[in-house]
Amino acid sequence: MIKNSQRYVRQVIDIEDFLRDTNNCYTLVSQRPYKGKTTDSGEVILAPGVNVTLQILEDHSETVYDKNGNPQDDNSLETFDATIVGCDYPLPLKKGTKVRLGEFLSKYSFYINYTLILRFSDIFSSDDV
Repeated sequence: MIKNSQRYVRQVIDIEDFLRDTNNCYTLVSQRPYKGKTTDSGEVILAPGVNVTLQILEDHSETVYDKNGNPQDDNSLETFDATIVGCDYPLPLKKGTKVRLGEFLSKYSFYINYTLILRFSDIFSSDDV
């Protein structure tokens, strides 16, 4: 049996469906600095940036049913975290600002133990779009 086989497994995140279902429009809940990732030798793998917590405003995904056939709540008003890579902390956005996410960095985003680790190149005030 291969030890530590998880390093060879990668889950694919269908970000296009997620962004479409949520209309790529969220409320900024909070922000905190992200120090980035470096190798042991100091080589930068992922630039510093900002971790944000965002609240989903709407969810247009198909209804999910439990094993008894009861419809489950959608993701409206749920929160999730995302990392905006390569930007300065603090972002020029205030708590409660409606925002949209920029380019998805699939190479650095993962789904591990029921947790989404989402990384993007930018975040915009929805007024700017």
